[in-house]
Amino acid sequence: MDERIVCPKCGESENLHLISSSQKIGTAIGAGVGSIAGYFGRGSGICTGAVIGARIGSIVPGAGTIAGVAVGGLAGALAGFFTGAAIGNCLGRYIDKNVVAKYKCNNCNTNFNL
Repeated sequence: MDERIVCPKCGESENLHLISSSQKIGTAIGAGVGSIAGYFGRGSGICTGAVIGARIGSIVPGAGTIAGVAVGGLAGALAGFFTGAAIGNCLGRYIDKNVVAKYKCNNCNTNFNL
């Protein structure tokens, strides 16, 4: 059973929202760490980009591999960015809801903790 959250000042229970500071911070940190890890990791992004670039660029040897590594690195960084942002967002929301638990009543503009 979910416990109903009630404003301690006015008794409102419908017009409340969670103040999400950790969620924003978690998303930003997760996106940054994820993009760095995705770019510098020896994962499939750079390797796959290099192999595909080498095959496509076999007409001009070398250039295809260089372009493939650049595209693969960018793809790895983007994949890491989105994955890290999603994980950071979920972790930050969990912290906001269960650890910090700071709410705002839109009825009387009161900030309160549970």
